[in-house]
Amino acid sequence: MSRETRLFLFLVLWLGIVLAFIWLFPTDRRINTSQVQTNTNQVVSELTNRLVNLYVKPFEELIDTNNIKLTVRERGVKSIYFSYESREYELSSSNYVLMPFSVVLDSILFITNIFLEPILFEKNGISRVEKDGLKYVITREIIPVSNYVFDIVIKVKNEYSRPIVFNGFSLVFSGPLGPDTSDEQHTYFALRTGYVDKSSNIVETLTTSIFTGTERFAVKEEVLGVWMENRYTVVGIVTTNDRFRSEFVVRDTKYGYNKVMSLRSPSEILKEKSEKVYTFRVLVGPRKNEILHSFGYGFSGLEDGGILRPIYDFLKFLMKLLFGIAGNWGVAIILLSVVIKLLLEPLSIKAAVSMKRFQLIAPKIKEIQEKYKSDPKKMNAEIAELYKVYGANPASGCLPLLLQIPIFIALYNVLSGFIELKGQGLLWINDLTKPDTVLYIKALEGTFILPASINLLPIIMTAFSLLQTYITSSKAQTQQTVVMWILPVVFMFIFWNLPSALVLYWTIQTILSIVEQYVINKVIKY
Repeated sequence: MSRETRLFLFLVLWLGIVLAFIWLFPTDRRINTSQVQTNTNQVVSELTNRLVNLYVKPFEELIDTNNIKLTVRERGVKSIYFSYESREYELSSSNYVLMPFSVVLDSILFITNIFLEPILFEKNGISRVEKDGLKYVITREIIPVSNYVFDIVIKVKNEYSRPIVFNGFSLVFSGPLGPDTSDEQHTYFALRTGYVDKSSNIVETLTTSIFTGTERFAVKEEVLGVWMENRYTVVGIVTTNDRFRSEFVVRDTKYGYNKVMSLRSPSEILKEKSEKVYTFRVLVGPRKNEILHSFGYGFSGLEDGGILRPIYDFLKFLMKLLFGIAGNWGVAIILLSVVIKLLLEPLSIKAAVSMKRFQLIAPKIKEIQEKYKSDPKKMNAEIAELYKVYGANPASGCLPLLLQIPIFIALYNVLSGFIELKGQGLLWINDLTKPDTVLYIKALEGTFILPASINLLPIIMTAFSLLQTYITSSKAQTQQTVVMWILPVVFMFIFWNLPSALVLYWTIQTILSIVEQYVINKVIKY
């Protein structure tokens, strides 16, 4: 006996027991007849709907365009893959709460455990639904439009010969987003959701960071669309119909927070034998500025770079250029570190020389401060003269470091969201978008004392940082010197679970800084 047959017999038996109970133990019908009838109708309606859905024959249909592959099933889209620059990437295929682009007749916000029954469509995209005692036909059609864009058209037809109230439906999409959604440990990292308001402004909601807490439910009336993205991929759903409502739910998972978003249609009156058409335009693909901009609908608000956009674009161009030379993304990052170091070398040398000069004149400054401590005006004049004689400028050491900050911020955004690095390795690093874990201790999972993963690159980075501190710090133990020794250890914890690409870049920069300091100490005169 198949599982479906057993379930069918169980539902029939259960319905018989419910009806028998109502018949054997009647209540005061002067008060409760209508309530009993309502409850019975709801039970029958729900059972009918489930039985109809139960015997929809499962199917899989592949929609394959130049850039997108969608595996469509009776419940939704089973998997989504896209191509970008001759490589195929996964966007969604596992660990989701609901199958992507499911159509449900309930609001996700009022389902505590997000347990919804999606409508089951036949292979021709048609579903005959009975809900709340009403019968109507819902049709689903998926139409490719352009690169990374397709339309989902939902049609609702009233089969009655009288008007009915249609309470609406939700088009639901749940995370995580790929690449590699099967990796639960990193797949929810930096997963963000939000909506697009009627003025095409991007608004983020459902924040789940340790700094802001977790907002578990969010709703916004009359929106243009919703979006979900991580550092590598993006999903956007917009509607051409008015008065849609965005709904968001956060669901705790073992390794993070999964997010569920939907566009909810309003309740409407469908005239007899009439049909209502809802059109959704969908973007699925890599999170690239040019793709977000071409999609429109305000999605350019998700673009990277901001006021640092020129630097951001230059670094992306430089990364691809160096990859064309090296043929390996790990080697390209090493070359990028060298190139950036060379470009900033004049500023770095100026800062190092300035720091060394200040170390040399520090005893003289202290003498002046002691000698003229009762005359601040004279003290400042003598110190300024000392600066002039030795060519020391307090701003010359800080300014080069300040100029490097925007470059580092732009580079951080490039390396942490460069989908081309996905699955690319170097030496023991298997994936430049993940930590370079060489050992994973299951027993330490979830503890706050020690990390479960042993990552080699942050340890190497810290060792070189401590060596750099030893070379640059003075022999005198000052408060500043103590801080310089502590910072490398703090940075090790900050970088521990960051993508290997970032840690590799920082490690190479540290090694080059050590070489630079050695040359400055040996060659440059102060």
